[in-house]
Amino acid sequence: MSYRIGFASFDGTVIDQHFGSARYWQIYDVDKEAYFVETRKTAAKCQGHCEGGFDHLISVLDDCDAIFVLKIGEAAAAVMIAKGKRVFEATGEVEEILAQLVGGNLLKEDS
Repeated sequence: MSYRIGFASFDGTVIDQHFGSARYWQIYDVDKEAYFVETRKTAAKCQGHCEGGFDHLISVLDDCDAIFVLKIGEAAAAVMIAKGKRVFEATGEVEEILAQLVGGNLLKEDS
């Protein structure tokens, strides 16, 4: 099964942005390999604490099955989960996380 993943990353090398203030999303399709799809830019509408107002991010990430962010608040995570997205707080290099996704069962529903 193929998954579309969004990484909150300014330059695509490391996860370095909080969900609400993320300006760049690196989008990958992951199956038996990981394929870069595109970089999506969004307005960073939340600076610091942000309650609600995530419609712009929901729109940008609508086709993603999961997102990886440096940090995400409980309210924002609940909104994304309610929209059917898997949400992960993570640090590290995007390529390392992609390798784990390709080789493991992290995103499989039955695991």
